[in-house]
Amino acid sequence: MKKRIFFVLFCFTIFFPKTKGNNGNVVYKDTTKIKSQFLAYPIAFYLPETRWGFGGAGFYNFRFKNEKSTSNPSQVQFTFSLTQNKQVIMTIPFELYKSDNLWKFKGEISYYRYVYNFYGTGLSSRFEDKESFKANYPRFRIDVLRRFNKVFAGVRWRVDNMQIVGKKENGLLENGDYTGKNGGVISGIGLVAQLDTRDFIFNPTKGVFMETEIFVNDKFTQSNFSYQRFSLDVAKYLRIKQDHTLAFHVNTAMILGDPIFYDLLYFGSPKLLRGFQDRRFLDKNILVMQGEYRFPIYKWMQGVSFISGGTVAAAYSDIFKNDYKMSFGAGLRFVLNKKDRVRLRMDYGRTINEGGALYITINDAF
Repeated sequence: MKKRIFFVLFCFTIFFPKTKGNNGNVVYKDTTKIKSQFLAYPIAFYLPETRWGFGGAGFYNFRFKNEKSTSNPSQVQFTFSLTQNKQVIMTIPFELYKSDNLWKFKGEISYYRYVYNFYGTGLSSRFEDKESFKANYPRFRIDVLRRFNKVFAGVRWRVDNMQIVGKKENGLLENGDYTGKNGGVISGIGLVAQLDTRDFIFNPTKGVFMETEIFVNDKFTQSNFSYQRFSLDVAKYLRIKQDHTLAFHVNTAMILGDPIFYDLLYFGSPKLLRGFQDRRFLDKNILVMQGEYRFPIYKWMQGVSFISGGTVAAAYSDIFKNDYKMSFGAGLRFVLNKKDRVRLRMDYGRTINEGGALYITINDAF
């Protein structure tokens, strides 16, 4: 019997700045005018691998001092949770804009002590072979990009100090020939270029976002593993009428060399092929295509329907020959900040043969 996942979420918001009304009570300003906003919400979840987990999540949306109101908003997110099995997630992703969008800083500071699924590699991996392993690691990621007209370009740095424990005895990972199955340091640098013509960085209605990357992990970057990654990520947005948007996304990448198995390309996530279990299919090469229809429902509530297809392969040429896995689903968006178009996202994705998954997070999948 397939294991089920349950989520419970309650939200509250705190907006800054605040003012005092005539009676002394706090009055929150119109979110179309405020420069900063804080939202936090407690979370509770149940996974067979973790049992019950509890914590908090949220974000801080703001602009730096002296930034124009027309500049992109900066955002810092956070998640903290503990589980009955003594797992810990502490993560702070951020995306910051300075000097009227001249500089962009995007990254993550995190610590994970968590359980991940493993099914083997390749498109032929079987759902019934699912096993779990525990990984403990700090993570640091940073992009430093400068804008040249509509293009951001710069450098990327990634570090994970991975300790892998708790593998299934005599399981796929323990017995298989997988690089880095006991962990190691993943440390690499890369060159990144981004074309960005979106009208909004959160929930855009028109424009294009495209990112290309050349990324290297090697001894000279203090990595225990030697491999290179080349990737292309493209999203296109079409406004078909007021508050109705079509969004299309293509993600493809290839890895050369001998990567740690954890850093293989994969789908099955809140961003790629929602509905498949976390890290369901992984290999050295990937191609994913996704489409969404975004539409209004009532005032601060919007709806989304989506469909996705993707494949992975050991050789890049095989991604054009392989079968494609499909998922589909629908979701709700709750408007948290009208001016900057920040949304709380709730999606349910479904697969044809492997059940589905529920996602609750901030901002759209792409």
